[in-house]
Amino acid sequence: MVRSRTFFVVLAVLAGAILMLTGGCKRSAPAKIILNVDGKTFSDASILIDGKPAGRLTQTVITADRKIYIDGVFSANLPPASQPVEGDTYSGCADSIIVGAGNHTISLQAPDGASLQILAAVSPGYHLLAYSSDEKTLKWDGEKVTAEPGAQVTVGRKKGGM
Repeated sequence: MVRSRTFFVVLAVLAGAILMLTGGCKRSAPAKIILNVDGKTFSDASILIDGKPAGRLTQTVITADRKIYIDGVFSANLPPASQPVEGDTYSGCADSIIVGAGNHTISLQAPDGASLQILAAVSPGYHLLAYSSDEKTLKWDGEKVTAEPGAQVTVGRKKGGM
């Protein structure tokens, strides 16, 4: 009986030592997604990750009369020496959003009801998600796909599987 207890204690200590030496039960490193939108569509969109609110894009508008508005609030005038502005330009951005590695659904919901769903395979590290309203394209870590408002696109997954 004493022998079997000793055996189990030694086995438990040995298992703990192996876990500590191999790194233990570490969580995988998080992923950080930075979002950027060029153009009016989605420049002020809400961001949802897997159906849960994750923030909102900060909208910047430069008007033809050289005024800069951030989230609808006048912020500055462009200096007279800067390049001419032909029309209103819109952009939106969001600081990095931290998610766990794995498959996620990233949704952009514009106030006018337009939406875009991105099914992304997210690995640990930084990722840039950039949408161009004019070109109707989405870039994810160098991968470029067509992305019309209302569509569902898949990025970051190897061809032929998940």
